[in-house]
Amino acid sequence: MPLPTCIPSSRGWFVRILGARNQLVFGVYRRHMKTIGYLDRLDALFGAPATTRSWNTMRSVLRAVNPGPPV
Repeated sequence: MPLPTCIPSSRGWFVRILGARNQLVFGVYRRHMKTIGYLDRLDALFGAPATTRSWNTMRSVLRAVNPGPPV
């Protein structure tokens, strides 16, 4: 799949996949009830269970893995 891509691929996207590196796929999604259905499609697209994490969670992971100056 070429990246970046939008789901659905129409003008009114709900999930936008910006890139991927190894097992990490990153993007943005709109806070809307329909978004949950589109996030479920990521499992099929990438052939593995997908989960979402906020930026706060990612910062916490970075602090735990790389102690030192604040991130």
